[in-house]
Amino acid sequence: MPEKQYRIAAKDIQQLVENKGGCIATDMITVDGLPVGYMYREPPCNDVDTGWRFMAGDESEEYMDCADHHSVYTVNTIANYDRDIVPFVDAPIGSAFARNPDTGEFEPVESPVDPDDCLHPDFPVVTGRHRLDPTWFVSLPLKFNHRIENGSIILWRPGMTLYVDVWNNDHDESIDLRLAELKLDISPDAFEILEEKSRGIQRFSYRLVEDGVHALYGFIVVKSGQLQVAVYFDDPSDVELVRSIFASIGEGKRQLEEPRN
Repeated sequence: MPEKQYRIAAKDIQQLVENKGGCIATDMITVDGLPVGYMYREPPCNDVDTGWRFMAGDESEEYMDCADHHSVYTVNTIANYDRDIVPFVDAPIGSAFARNPDTGEFEPVESPVDPDDCLHPDFPVVTGRHRLDPTWFVSLPLKFNHRIENGSIILWRPGMTLYVDVWNNDHDESIDLRLAELKLDISPDAFEILEEKSRGIQRFSYRLVEDGVHALYGFIVVKSGQLQVAVYFDDPSDVELVRSIFASIGEGKRQLEEPRN
């Protein structure tokens, strides 16, 4: 097979992004000179791979099945072929973007990568009924990574992160008083404000959109203490999933005793 004739000589490659590692790109970009039309990030296959895969977007399945039609490059090299990718190179594993043919801009699209494959291998993976601490539990319908950071319980997966802080009722204050104090710091931009009281549990939540990131903030207040919950999620259609997770949080002892009634 003849040696590939790249559109940009190695000596002309400029430093556009720092230390981003390797990627795979098709010859339609590096040989034919077409702009990147589709890119996604999958779990890296080695220590120097970023997981990024770049295509023009017109490659057929037969084209992609031929190993001679794509090669390994640094992400910086592909940025020299198409600088439009630069703002996206730090997007997390599981991200995918396609160029809108009408606007010429990259837009998020559904990724071919299974989100569960993007969970961090160095942290515990939890799902189902999960103990947050000795008292509190949550029901997780999906798999999440779990860690403790600066006293906060953090559960995360591609596109969604939960921060949970547990507080004791050290001053023996009433549920209503503590909830009233917690409400004082609510943003004036809050919307979809919901409040529910059931079986000695007071739940209060509201939504915000901050810098394009969707968030649900909530408090769960009981006699012994309270939880402060913040959930950040990329896809607004996940709001009902987020609400169901928030609604599932409860005291472990209380939940264990309910079936006896």
